[in-house]
Amino acid sequence: MLTVARKAAELIKTHRNDSIQIISHMDADGVCAAAVISKALDRNNVEHHTKFVRMLYREVVEELEPTDLTIFTDLGSSQLQNVHNRFSGHDVIIADHHKPERVEGWRELVHFNAHQFGLDGAQEVSGAGMAYIIARELDQANRDLSGLAIVGALGDIQDAWGKLLGYNRQIAKDSIDSKVLEQKIDLMFYGRHTRPIFKALETFTDPPIPGVSNSAPGCVSLLKDLDIPFKSDGRWRRPIDLTDLEKRRLATELIARAYTAVPKELVQYVPGLIIGEAHTLLKEDERSMLRGADEFSTCINSTARHEQPLIGFEVAKGDRRTYYRAMLNLLRYHRRCIAEGMEFIEQSGLERGRRGYLQYFDATGKIKETFIGTIASLTLGHPACDPYKPMMGIIRKDGVAKISARCSKLLFLKGLDMARAIRDAARLVGGEGGGHAVACGAQVEENRISEFLDRFENLIIEQLG
Repeated sequence: MLTVARKAAELIKTHRNDSIQIISHMDADGVCAAAVISKALDRNNVEHHTKFVRMLYREVVEELEPTDLTIFTDLGSSQLQNVHNRFSGHDVIIADHHKPERVEGWRELVHFNAHQFGLDGAQEVSGAGMAYIIARELDQANRDLSGLAIVGALGDIQDAWGKLLGYNRQIAKDSIDSKVLEQKIDLMFYGRHTRPIFKALETFTDPPIPGVSNSAPGCVSLLKDLDIPFKSDGRWRRPIDLTDLEKRRLATELIARAYTAVPKELVQYVPGLIIGEAHTLLKEDERSMLRGADEFSTCINSTARHEQPLIGFEVAKGDRRTYYRAMLNLLRYHRRCIAEGMEFIEQSGLERGRRGYLQYFDATGKIKETFIGTIASLTLGHPACDPYKPMMGIIRKDGVAKISARCSKLLFLKGLDMARAIRDAARLVGGEGGGHAVACGAQVEENRISEFLDRFENLIIEQLG
């Protein structure tokens, strides 16, 4: 693996005085991957420019212009034929972790893909992780960029087992050794450094906790019953402020409640979703939204979802002034969009597939295309949703249906691979699809959406038996 990474690094050095572009995926992992490569190039005084795309569908690739060297990060492998058709004859590096297509006879390509080296790209390394390995081969001083690789991995939910797996553990070690990251066992609450305890509890929905998830009164009652104070010295206590004894009491109660609601075959996974490895970025301010690697990931992802990935890109590269303030403003807008999106779900409800296993909503004209995946994810925690069935959001535009699918961590741990199902279902109706086991997307002709939904649902049922 390192031999191919060195080959990529050498190709970059060969082109240091030529035109270089980075093309990356428009999500948290993709933004972090691009930031890692860009920082490494900056440190070597290599000029370049960066562009983000949602997917490398045929029509998207046709609009891209080759340069002396193009570096694709967090995409390219699963649409390799599309990329080959446009970039054959030009030097290209692909640093990706998605399952690759096969293309023969492209000698100018350095294809650095996790699956080629026996790594599971869904769990063991992210796109940012693959980019980091190349950056490290460019210069060992780039080990401090490993923190961004961890942010990218968390953005792709590669800690679903309650810990990082595979090569992600080596990257985390680099980050810890570089004094960039702290890794310790803790409650797996989102907002450990920024949210009041009761708010972190209320939004904890995977797995769902009876009487707690989506219930502020239930959270307050639970904390009172466990004798855990909400405030200290006039300030709201955060999850990070809990004592070890308080954490143990709270974890025991949450696990016990979750056991009563989770299907028997999934019970074994519950403890790892409530207690696991938490990752803190030590160079960020103590109460910053960037302090927790999971929140950092959400911040970056929000810029991509609102088609402003360059804001997240500059923040990932280290800006804490202009772009950071722009990101905070975008986050406020992001929260308003979430409220509006969830209000739409509340009013319109959910539809079911023919066999009752797929849940979906059509938000055409109500939610923008880049935000549909976010609402699909949040809908999994909605009381009207069955968290043990996949969720899909649909947008129809110009005769094309664009689809985002999400599932709970528990379904992933059970063995569901939605990326494979959505890719196969899309191809069967003449479309394209791909992504990750828990978060993926597709586009198909609008008049074939019903057939696509049927095929996707059937493939999901086949996987889960």
